[in-house]
Amino acid sequence: MIQQTHDLAQLRKNGLTIQKMVEKLSGKDGEIIKENIKNYQPKVDVLKKFAEKAKGYTFVVFSADWCKDCKTNVSAFAKMLELEPEIDAIFFKGLKSAPLDLDVRWRVPPSPLEVNEFDLRKIPTFYILDSSGKLVAQMIENPEHKQTLEEELLYLLENL
Repeated sequence: MIQQTHDLAQLRKNGLTIQKMVEKLSGKDGEIIKENIKNYQPKVDVLKKFAEKAKGYTFVVFSADWCKDCKTNVSAFAKMLELEPEIDAIFFKGLKSAPLDLDVRWRVPPSPLEVNEFDLRKIPTFYILDSSGKLVAQMIENPEHKQTLEEELLYLLENL
């Protein structure tokens, strides 16, 4: 069961900034993500609205370089943060599944311990926490209601 309130200071200590996440990209998958970041063109008007609505919230993102949806959506989010650096985000990457253990979804380690705190099921998952660390919304894998990531995250914030 997902924990409803999280220690933001501890998440920051254990997680990565966007800069550190990008620095840790390597290999073929890392190069694909870097290229996707470079090429993503968010809808600028939507991104501005999203950045304004995102004030006071922290986005906690779980991903793995090997994951197809992560290559697309985490790259898009990274580009959004590049253009709007005031958006607060914490990244956890390097997730590894545990295919031989039916009771465990992610191997810890190498996956971060926080996968259990968030009861993570699929990646990427974007969790939105308020200033007290309370989970207020999430997006799992791909946008559900809107076409682009920035539109979906704005939609989630507007419908809290």
